[in-house]
Amino acid sequence: MFNQKHILVIDDDQKLSNLLKSYLNEQGYHVDLAENTAVARDKMHSIIYDLLILDVMLPKESGLVFAAKLKKIDKIPILMLSAMGNTNDRIKGLKTGVDEYLPKPFEPEELLLRIKNIIKRNKQIVEEVNLIKIGSFSFNNYKNILYKKKFSIKLTIKEAKVLLYLYKNTGNDVERDELAKEINVSTRSVDVLVKRLRSKILSLPQSKNILLTSRGIGYRLDP
Repeated sequence: MFNQKHILVIDDDQKLSNLLKSYLNEQGYHVDLAENTAVARDKMHSIIYDLLILDVMLPKESGLVFAAKLKKIDKIPILMLSAMGNTNDRIKGLKTGVDEYLPKPFEPEELLLRIKNIIKRNKQIVEEVNLIKIGSFSFNNYKNILYKKKFSIKLTIKEAKVLLYLYKNTGNDVERDELAKEINVSTRSVDVLVKRLRSKILSLPQSKNILLTSRGIGYRLDP
């Protein structure tokens, strides 16, 4: 279905996860399941989700820890679920940057209303962000997505920082040390990031190399 919203449910309660998937499928959402945060990360490498439904109590890495790490590098909305309904637990969840907090047990209708509200709010935020035109590409600096016509690819937060800094200096050589300082990485890491970013750009159909190497200096964006 065109424009169908894609949700990832991260919960080790298989029975509840399957019930959520069945219910949300009926409501027109596409739902994937992950029983822990490691599986969730694998799925998120290849799929851009509109919303995460995240349980607090998970094996190995808790939902709170996962949410705190994720919010540092991604702006994806999170609805957190928990059987622990005390105020302190809710405050901890909200402090990590989660968008909504829903204690278990909950009514399916309330869950659905919260999902709709979160996606609506996020859509309004995204629409307020202007796409940056970089030659024949467009870059959404809210979702860190690079577009070429109808094709797109997700960038990591550091890859996005590299692209944006070079964009601000379009046509000019940027020294590797300067780029490293701006992104807070080593100069060797800059080379790795540029290589990965260049590969992602070239993976989009009919794309040319716009990240040029300035021998003995650094890099230059030439869209």
